[in-house]
Amino acid sequence: MMKCQIMAQEALLIALIDTLDDNKKSNLQHNFNQRAEEIKAEVLNSMATDELYERLLEHLDRYSKTVNLRP
Repeated sequence: MMKCQIMAQEALLIALIDTLDDNKKSNLQHNFNQRAEEIKAEVLNSMATDELYERLLEHLDRYSKTVNLRP
């Protein structure tokens, strides 16, 4: 059922886009591409932050083990 609803919404969007004049289609494409790039940058930034945080935790764990081994 959910798949049918998604397909119907997609068909409606395509029909709506097809009714736009060329200038509006161009603006829509530009805005879509711009937003897609912003989202990609946010995702990559988040992934990098997660990776850095994970490395930091690994280093802190090694450091605490080293400190605990000292007499």
